[in-house]
Amino acid sequence: MSLIGLVLISRIILFFTGYVGTNLFAAYTEPPVYEQQSPGVVPKTAMKLPVRLEDMRTPNLKDFVKFDSFAYLNIAANGYDRYRIDDPHPPANWVFFPLYPMLLSAADHVVSWFGSIDLAILGGILSNLFFLLALFYVYGICKQQQLDERQSRTVILLMLLFPTSLFYSLPYTESLFLLLSAASLYYAADRRYALAFIAAGLSTVTRVPGFVNLFFVVGTVLFTEGIPITRHHVRWVLYSLLALVPMGAYLFYMKWQTGDWLAPFHEQSQWYRATSLPFTSYIHYFKKPYFMAPGGWDNGFLAFVMSTAVFLVYLIYLIFQANRLFRQPKQLLFWVYGALLIVIPFSSQPWYLASVVRYMMVVIPFYIYLVQLTEKRENIRFAYQLLFAAILIITTIGFFNDYYFMA
Repeated sequence: MSLIGLVLISRIILFFTGYVGTNLFAAYTEPPVYEQQSPGVVPKTAMKLPVRLEDMRTPNLKDFVKFDSFAYLNIAANGYDRYRIDDPHPPANWVFFPLYPMLLSAADHVVSWFGSIDLAILGGILSNLFFLLALFYVYGICKQQQLDERQSRTVILLMLLFPTSLFYSLPYTESLFLLLSAASLYYAADRRYALAFIAAGLSTVTRVPGFVNLFFVVGTVLFTEGIPITRHHVRWVLYSLLALVPMGAYLFYMKWQTGDWLAPFHEQSQWYRATSLPFTSYIHYFKKPYFMAPGGWDNGFLAFVMSTAVFLVYLIYLIFQANRLFRQPKQLLFWVYGALLIVIPFSSQPWYLASVVRYMMVVIPFYIYLVQLTEKRENIRFAYQLLFAAILIITTIGFFNDYYFMA
């Protein structure tokens, strides 16, 4: 089956899951009948479920636009908040990087020549398009990593099943960041460095971990082409400097708008983010395990299970493939690249595991390593697929029903 078919089927299944879940797991509104009829029993609230098919609520646009989507759509429509960093102000949207809303705004202007379309719908269309393009690059990376056809398709399937895969189809940055990350990896390995630096540079103004893509491209150039300075090296140095322009332009704009070059990073504390030692939040979970964080913003149990599942694959691969990694510097760089993308989410919040699962879903090496490690262990691979699918169902229903831990 083609990649387009796989993506389409997976999105239809997620929509169906949300549709049924919205109606099965609605708000608790009425005491159950048997308690109302039992004397002396204090009724507890229970769900009022639809009786007929026509009573079922069909998901609407509001069911797909939640949490961070509001910020990106607002930036696309109205630009960044106009506060000065030193003045009292509510949490500002400077922490949301500009490339996705800029592309959304540009697409909206193009579409307006032919008619009008809701900005949120356009955002969903763009995200799905970015996701599809990203999977083509991921497929190419699998081939570069010597995976066969079946293994490559399994990597794609795992990405579709990952518990937060729904976010690839929402007005979020996940699909765009995956696209630029995959393009950076693919073009760097293919020695098309200009394209690799362009993709990496743009990823830095998509999400904070974008600098890891730039690190990978620079490392690939050094390992592939060698250290001695030649005419080609001067050109690649120029490419790397040009890759810094997008972030430089954004920070210059922030200085003009807010009075602070680093406003997007200083504002993180307003959004309950704080730099911490790596994995502090994960270690904290062992000390004080919890099911739901205060305010409902984090289901600790699900986040802990998924984090552990990812850690195990990554560490086991390091143990069993250590000789290969240290004999082949570019493979070691590939492992370090993925490790950095895992470390960053666990360094931004010292107490809770909020959003870490969503942040980890763009770690391309993880999926490749999982497939390679389980090539002769089909039961383990199947167990991972079942785990992914089970949590994906839970998180999709949670998203459609406004559970905050899905942010």
